[in-house]
Amino acid sequence: MRRVLAIAALVVVDIASNARAEDVTFSSVLEAARHAPLVRAAGLDTAAANARVEAAGAWAPSTVRVGTNRLTAQIVAGLTVPLPVLGTVGAARDEASAHARVVAAEGELGRREVRKRAMVAWLELARSGAQITTLVTAAEHAADIEKIARGRLDAGTGGEVDVTLAHAAKARADIAVVAARQDESARSAELAGVLGWDPSRSLRATGALPGGRGELAGLRDRLANHPASVAARARLVERDAASSRARMQWRPNLAVELQASFGDPTLPGTDLFAGLSIEVPVFGHVGAQVRAAERDAAAERARASAVDAELAGTLVAAYRRWQAASERATALERDVVPAQTKASALAAQAFREGARDLATALQAARDLAAVETEVASARIDAAAAWVDVELAAGDQDVR
Repeated sequence: MRRVLAIAALVVVDIASNARAEDVTFSSVLEAARHAPLVRAAGLDTAAANARVEAAGAWAPSTVRVGTNRLTAQIVAGLTVPLPVLGTVGAARDEASAHARVVAAEGELGRREVRKRAMVAWLELARSGAQITTLVTAAEHAADIEKIARGRLDAGTGGEVDVTLAHAAKARADIAVVAARQDESARSAELAGVLGWDPSRSLRATGALPGGRGELAGLRDRLANHPASVAARARLVERDAASSRARMQWRPNLAVELQASFGDPTLPGTDLFAGLSIEVPVFGHVGAQVRAAERDAAAERARASAVDAELAGTLVAAYRRWQAASERATALERDVVPAQTKASALAAQAFREGARDLATALQAARDLAAVETEVASARIDAAAAWVDVELAAGDQDVR
């Protein structure tokens, strides 16, 4: 009796907590993912990289000298101003600009990863919700069978053992519902964590599942604009810019030098000096630096080709998995569920009439619950497979 009361208390508490759950749809999760902490961090990284483009246009530091002599000028002041007139500043700015585009492209990849994690978390939350629905239905079926067993006992055509077994099956079904709701609570915390929400918020996935249709050939046409491909090309441009900047080191650095000598007893006045200095990279190993930069660019070009090949393979694989998942869900809903529903109803009716034993009715109810759970999971699998297809094709927003 105490076990029954404990189970009933768990069910009541669980129903009350579920009533306080906040409904979240797939589209609302996608919108919330745009403002997740990691997404904001990616935006700040891009802003910082853009700021460094302007900083890359800075001239080399000027040099100010002040000194004195024991016998001649009392004060000697000098100024050296580097002159970036041979393209070095432009090359540095081009490299910084290319790097900013890489940061922006990689930031988009990071945002896509956050969106993917949010979508997967929502789908798992929806899976838990669907399982709860099927388990609640199974609990109702178990309650109906227990009611039939008690009715047969009262009519003198059944036994106490049937009532006990039916009650145990009902208790198991109730416990399964409570466990499923606890799993939903855990999935809720995972989704909240991805979005930067309070994990104590109770969330419940509602609304339509993502889905759509598309031809593989049309999806492959989108791969040229896939963020991963864009990022690979941006990295290649950055390597080329670094190679160009390395070649700029062959050019000499020019600087204007100004100097004034004050208080020199050997001179009738202030002595002024102006000159031009040239830094020649004779022992700078510039050739080695250029070769290294060119090989980095060649390696990046090979990686870009590998990225394109991998994206094409990932898309085809995702599309095939989506086809298989969709066909499985459709077949279960069309062929298996109606037959199993009918079998469960017939078994319950046969038990009520005494034509079948309790074990047959319970097994038919368990089989129906298993099939309904399998169908719910198959729908989620098909939706998740479509999400993978959309992401593999490079779409920014999954429907």
